[in-house]
Amino acid sequence: MKERFFGIGEPLTQREKDTFVPADKYLDLVNALGCKAYRSWMHMTEILDNPTTVNEEAVKMHTRLLNRAKELDIEVTGMNHEWFLPKGCKQKKGHATPKRDLTKDSLYMQMLNMLEQSWETMAKTFPQVDIWEVGNEWNINPFLHPDGFLQSDMTHPFTADEKMDIAIDLMYFSARGIRKGNPNALVTSFSPALSTDWLGGDLPDFLPPMYGIAWTLDKMYQRIISGNFWSSNPDDYFDLVAWHPYQMSTNQKEKDKDLFLHINEPDYLWKDYNDAAYRVMCKYGDSNKQVILTETGFTDCGDAKREELQAHYTKRINEIAMELPYVRTIYNFRLLTEQGMLKKAGIEDNQIGGLAEVYFGFFEEPDYGCKPRAKALELQKLTGSTADLFDVGRKVAECKQS
Repeated sequence: MKERFFGIGEPLTQREKDTFVPADKYLDLVNALGCKAYRSWMHMTEILDNPTTVNEEAVKMHTRLLNRAKELDIEVTGMNHEWFLPKGCKQKKGHATPKRDLTKDSLYMQMLNMLEQSWETMAKTFPQVDIWEVGNEWNINPFLHPDGFLQSDMTHPFTADEKMDIAIDLMYFSARGIRKGNPNALVTSFSPALSTDWLGGDLPDFLPPMYGIAWTLDKMYQRIISGNFWSSNPDDYFDLVAWHPYQMSTNQKEKDKDLFLHINEPDYLWKDYNDAAYRVMCKYGDSNKQVILTETGFTDCGDAKREELQAHYTKRINEIAMELPYVRTIYNFRLLTEQGMLKKAGIEDNQIGGLAEVYFGFFEEPDYGCKPRAKALELQKLTGSTADLFDVGRKVAECKQS
């Protein structure tokens, strides 16, 4: 088995603020699971005050977490999907860009230069980060949209092609900044997922939504090799390729409602979603690049029977991924449940995914003793870890600060 094959993702610095357990303590759960890779949410707009100035408190929090990962020999992929916008834009930061305009000193070019500076600062500040994931799902509207875009009514989004043109620019300037800041760090492509029309993609509606990954990668590579962008060499944009291979419903009747819930056991169709994406890489001469599956997982929405079923699904999806020779790491999403969200009013408005988002976790929150859920026990069997997950969870929960 590859040393860094099993991974898990969680925005632990954000969870520290929510649950009052130090972020670095949660890595004991990752280690006990037997996962030797961790995906960390590291948004530059929360860590930097501006593209060249760090926020000292934020840096201290992330440094403590990253240093603990090094002590545990856990490889870190740092993920950012926000950036700063220049004066003259409606927003100061976010998932937004001005209209694409490559003329000198345009707001768009100012934004790209700020992005490069920000990444240089991030990579220089955190040499503990082994891999930088430069973007998240830029093929859909919520994560890449015009400056001032109203997500509440999705008015005037970028087209699928406009998003992809911008994504190429963002990757190039991000990679250039990271390599200035830390030449030893690896850079991934942004991580696409589904590319359905109701989210701003243009995948034909007769295809299962997860073929949106291959569909998007083909558009990405077409642009790079065209010679019409910054470089025709994919190496100048990324060292690794990343995507989010969730097992989603192929029932399109109720679309958003069904995607994570009315699903079947992962099988060779799920394998082909990934193989199709890799076939695109081969088509454009990138067969030697490794892939990281940056997010995949299951949510049971609090249903005990579904939790047991999805523990089996978790085992199966990881087993199939083990058969894929191009995969370096599979990042299971996510470490903790978010039952605390259930105490908040307006849950549907406070979190992407609503109730479904609460129950992806492998462990319960500290208020519930960080008990391992069924899927954690199944994943641990695959990794070969012999740690007592109940005992480790109890000790982590006891670290809660008042």
